[in-house]
Amino acid sequence: MEESIKLTGQVHVMLFDKDGKLKQEHTDHNLIVTAGKTYLMSWLAAASQAGKFMSYVAVGSSSAAPVSGNTTLGAEITGSGNSRVVGTLTSGVQSWTNQATFSPGNCTGTINEAGLFSALSVGTMFARQTFSTYTKGSGDTLIIIWTITIS
Repeated sequence: MEESIKLTGQVHVMLFDKDGKLKQEHTDHNLIVTAGKTYLMSWLAAASQAGKFMSYVAVGSSSAAPVSGNTTLGAEITGSGNSRVVGTLTSGVQSWTNQATFSPGNCTGTINEAGLFSALSVGTMFARQTFSTYTKGSGDTLIIIWTITIS
């Protein structure tokens, strides 16, 4: 008998205006980076999992394509509120989801990338995705839903 496990990720990005109207939306697969796979194996082998797994989502302005050796976003957005947002974590039979909301005034400007991280600052990046430009105004809300599936 042979078993294999496949780990995949998907990112759903939605931008809403100040009135809650959907302005832009995108869903695509992401790249789970080497450092993220290593972190997952260490986390699973730990005597206890004291912290939640990959609680933070960050956004950035780089459109450089993700590569497996990435450990950070290309150009993480900082300075307008918290640059990383703690998401709401849920799990299903074969999937895990982190839904992060970037509220009005937080991380405004041009957004072309997102990353899934283990800590509020620095930490380990698990996955990265780039996408077409989102221009987040000061009154806009950006929601990123990250789903990791094991099959």
